Amino acid sequence: MVRSIEKSIYASRTVSLLMLLAVLLASCSSENEDISLASQKDEFEEVQEEPIVITNPKITEFTFLSADNEGLIADIVGTLDEDNKKIYVALNSFMLSIEELIPTITVSSGATVSPKSKVVQDFNNEVTYTVTAGDGTTVIYTILPTIKSYICSANLQESGPIIVSEDNQKIENLYIKTSSQHGIEINNYSGVVISNCIIEYTGAYMGIKFSNADNLTIKNSYIKYTNAPVAGPLADFTSNCIEGLESQNLVITNVKVEDGSTGIRLNQCDDSELTYIEGHNMRGPYPRGQFVQYDKCIGGLLENFSVINDREVAWTEDNISIYKSAGQQIKKGLIIGNNSPTGVGILFEDQNTEGARGGFGGAVEDVDFLEMGNGVVSSVEGSKNVTFTRIRAKEIICGELGQGRGIPTSNSLIFAAFGTAENTGNNKIIDCLVYNSCNPTNIVWPENNFEVIDYRDDIDFEPRAPIVLNFYCLSDD
Repeated sequence: MVRSIEKSIYASRTVSLLMLLAVLLASCSSENEDISLASQKDEFEEVQEEPIVITNPKITEFTFLSADNEGLIADIVGTLDEDNKKIYVALNSFMLSIEELIPTITVSSGATVSPKSKVVQDFNNEVTYTVTAGDGTTVIYTILPTIKSYICSANLQESGPIIVSEDNQKIENLYIKTSSQHGIEINNYSGVVISNCIIEYTGAYMGIKFSNADNLTIKNSYIKYTNAPVAGPLADFTSNCIEGLESQNLVITNVKVEDGSTGIRLNQCDDSELTYIEGHNMRGPYPRGQFVQYDKCIGGLLENFSVINDREVAWTEDNISIYKSAGQQIKKGLIIGNNSPTGVGILFEDQNTEGARGGFGGAVEDVDFLEMGNGVVSSVEGSKNVTFTRIRAKEIICGELGQGRGIPTSNSLIFAAFGTAENTGNNKIIDCLVYNSCNPTNIVWPENNFEVIDYRDDIDFEPRAPIVLNFYCLSDD
C-alpha cells in the first residue's frame, strides 16, 4: 500500500533557530538592538520548505463481501494486475445476481474512487473505476468479470417439455429432456424468465422456441442437442438450440449451446442483448450451421462470446450471420473453426434487398478468428458502412477444410466487400492483425469498397480466452 508521506524538516531547524537566537541576544551590538525577535523569526520561516507529498493513486484491494451481497457464502477477492491496471473477479451467476453486486474498494492513502465503494454495480460486463489522488492525478482500473454457472442435474428438478401459459411466467431450476416436442415453447406471452435450466432435446425439435415473446430473459442455462452423429450434420436444419421470431428486447446471458443446427437464430427480433454465450460444434445442415444468426433484425448486441467448432465434427456455414439486418454490435469474441467452403466468420449480407430492415451498417470489434478458410469478415451484396476494429486472425486455411467439404472458394480471403457498387461501400478496417496467412496476397478485396484499410501482418498474438460456463454441481468442486 502506498501512502501519502510528509517528510518533516521542522524539528532540526527549530533547534537551530533557538540556538541562533540565544547567541544573537547575548552578543548583539547596540546598533542592532532595534532588530526585533519577530523579524528574525520571519526571516527563518521564509527559508523553510513545503512538506513533500508523494502521490500514487491505486486500488489496493477489490472485494465482494458476503455481508453485503445476498447469496454469497464467502468473500470474493479480486486478482490485481497492477502493471496493466486490471482486476479479475470470478462470479458465480447461479448463486449471485451479478447485475446488482456491491463491491468494497480499498484505495491508497489520500485517494478517492469513482464510482464509490459500497455502491451497487452491474458486473455482467467490464466495469471501470477511476482513482484520484489528492493532487488530482488519476488512474483508471478495469474490472474483468469471469462468469461461471454451477448447475447440473443433481441441483435441478427433472421435467418434461414446457409450454408457457401466461405473461411473466418463471421457468427455473429444471432439467428438461424431450424427444417429442420443443423443450420450452413460448407463443404470445411477454416477460417470461428462463433461468438455471439444462435442456436436452433431440429429433426435429428445438431447445427453446418462441414467437411474439417480448422482454424474454434466458440466463444461466445449457441447451444441447442429444443423439447427434459422431461427426457431420444433423438429419435436418430445424433443430436449433434457440430460435425466436418477432420478439423484442430479448436478454440472453450466461448460456451454452451445443450440437444444434444453429446455436441462436433470431428472426425480426430487434434490440436483443446476448452476453456471455458459449458455443460448440454447430451442426447444420445448410442453410443452418451458424453460432448466431440475425435475420431481418434491427440492432442488437453480442458481447463476450466464443464458439469452438471441431472441423472434423461440426458442419458450419457462416459462424455469425447478419442477414438483411443492420446495426448489430459484435464485440469481444473468439471464433475457432469453419469448414464451409462458402461460409465466413462474420457476414453482413443483403442490407438493401427486399425485406431487409434497419438500413445499413454495423460494427465488429475485438474479435479473434482461428482456423477460418473461406473468409474472416465480410460486408457484401449490398451491405455497407460496417466497421471492423481490432480484428485479429491467424491459422487461416488454404487447403481441405475438413470432412471432405473441399477448399475455400475465395482463395482464403480475409476482408471482403464485394457486391456493392464500386466506391460506395464505406466499410472500414481499423487497427487489425492478420498473422501468417496462408495466402498473403489475398487479404482485402475489393479495396475500393473500404474507406479505411489499416492492418498489420507481422505481429503474432495470443488469442482471447474462450467463454467457459461450467455447468456442474457445487459438490463436484
